[in-house]
Amino acid sequence: MNTVRTFFKNADVKKIGVVSFYAYFAINILMKAFSYDHGDNIYKWFFYTAILFWGIKMVFTTYTMWEVFWITVMMGIGVMLSVITRQNMWLLSIMTVVAMKNCRFSVIAQIAVWIRCVAAVILSGGSLIGIFDIGEKTKLDSGYVEQHVYGFAMGEPNTAFLTVFLALLLVLYYNYEKLNVLWCGVTSLIALVFYKMTFCRTGVLVFFFCWVLILFDKVVKSKKIKSVLVCSVPVGAAFSLFTTLLYNGNHALLYKINHLVSGRVYIMNTYYKDQGLSLFPRTQEIFYTSYHGLIDNSYMHVTFYAGILVAVLFFVIILKTMLRLYRMECYKELVMIGTLALYGVLEQFVLNGFMNIFLLLCGILLYPGIVEEKHEK
Repeated sequence: MNTVRTFFKNADVKKIGVVSFYAYFAINILMKAFSYDHGDNIYKWFFYTAILFWGIKMVFTTYTMWEVFWITVMMGIGVMLSVITRQNMWLLSIMTVVAMKNCRFSVIAQIAVWIRCVAAVILSGGSLIGIFDIGEKTKLDSGYVEQHVYGFAMGEPNTAFLTVFLALLLVLYYNYEKLNVLWCGVTSLIALVFYKMTFCRTGVLVFFFCWVLILFDKVVKSKKIKSVLVCSVPVGAAFSLFTTLLYNGNHALLYKINHLVSGRVYIMNTYYKDQGLSLFPRTQEIFYTSYHGLIDNSYMHVTFYAGILVAVLFFVIILKTMLRLYRMECYKELVMIGTLALYGVLEQFVLNGFMNIFLLLCGILLYPGIVEEKHEK
């Protein structure tokens, strides 16, 4: 007992909390990088360990009354959404944000890039040499011709490309200041190779869109012109909402848009006609009674499941975060958010803070110090 007391007396309590948070984050990233989810036993054990580290971080951190108030409000919303919608990603993302005090986003990104790159190499390389099941399947291309695609031990080919995409995105972010034509060529080649092996059109298009945004940031010097980067999420949200509400298969443009996004607009419009929109969160069972397919759109996933009030709050927080980053001239963060804002029109994974670590930047509204202040003007 005396040894324990001596340890806590001499230890830097704040550092204990910070290290615990990084351990919590690393464990969750590791599980996502290797495509484990809550249905796997190994995931449960690692998850419980991560929660233990999260608890240590919260206990060993000193919060102001203002921070305690907002932590209570956010956790209350997270628990409510978890109970009603039976989806835990809301609560986990909120838990991660509220525990970020005294931590650095640059360290979080560094942890994520190393874990995701190592995992992508192990899974893809191991599949190619026969250690893991390469998961060969067939898939129809846009011309209805069968193509051989591979899951690389990650289940679905789309999941495999997403794993590579997230690793590449983090590599680009981590090395942003060094990016040049060579970086563009090498990363594009990797993306195209995995596109040929997974036939994930969505992912490869978003990857090249990322490079368009990077080029825009590198070439344009005017801060006023760069303000368009703040528009990515509002544009994605408006596009998703209007196409959902106004879709008509007889309208040539809307029909073409629906075709380009593989029928996602039709699915969302059908849910809207059947279930409508609600101010408050709703249970999954409501949507299962008339199932029309996955809502593969982050903006409408929030709106349908969490309700209009929570969706508006969520988008306001995102917009305030982007405006804060813009004022701090954190353009590389805005480029990454803009890239994932487009992916959010086509997938729902961007709502998960361990898949989309840039969602965690919302923490700057509560803890400004998580992003280096050297950018601030």
